[in-house]
Amino acid sequence: MTTKIKKIDYYKESIKEYKEIKTLKTNEKPKLLLHVCCGACSCYPLVFLSNLFDITIFFSNSNIYPKNEFEKRLLAVNNYKKEIEKLFGESINVVVDDYDYDEFRKDLLPFKDLPEGQERCKICISKRMKRLFEFASKNNFEYVTTIMSISRNKDAQFINKIGLDFSKSFANVRYFVSDFKKNDGQDIGIDISKKYNVYRQNYCGCEFSRFIKNNFSVI
Repeated sequence: MTTKIKKIDYYKESIKEYKEIKTLKTNEKPKLLLHVCCGACSCYPLVFLSNLFDITIFFSNSNIYPKNEFEKRLLAVNNYKKEIEKLFGESINVVVDDYDYDEFRKDLLPFKDLPEGQERCKICISKRMKRLFEFASKNNFEYVTTIMSISRNKDAQFINKIGLDFSKSFANVRYFVSDFKKNDGQDIGIDISKKYNVYRQNYCGCEFSRFIKNNFSVI
């Protein structure tokens, strides 16, 4: 008989931490480096986080294939963040990491035939999360998180475990847990993306999932 591992409710944990940060007596919002993979997935998380953090978007996505798709998603991020800036009256910087798909692809290639959500995806998520922590640590960000938990096709348990594990290696950076899809977050994000006509792709970005029939990997 196998023992069922109890899942952690990262949405509840994020609300708890949100409230704790709000109670801190400081004149400045803590600096958050936010990993963003596309405009559509950022719609709800940016609304959720903007009242709490001084946000810098980190567009680190060498997994996206082809390059013109990378550029489409970056354009969507930049266009939507302007709407958030108007809504909250604060500027949001966007840092674009180097795009090196050929190098990134090497670690994914041995798992190219696996279904989405398995080892290839875990490696892809881990690589981008590591870059997030590296950049944050070198540039004095207090917090990091990623918007990837907004998708029902992404495992929030795995994403948050990776984030919490990396936070042990980067002691000067705190990881803000999340499950943005919860409490209707994904549906709210869809409504926002339609309101602002944000580009919504129909695959996660990976070359190996691009042509899978009915593969809708994002919101």
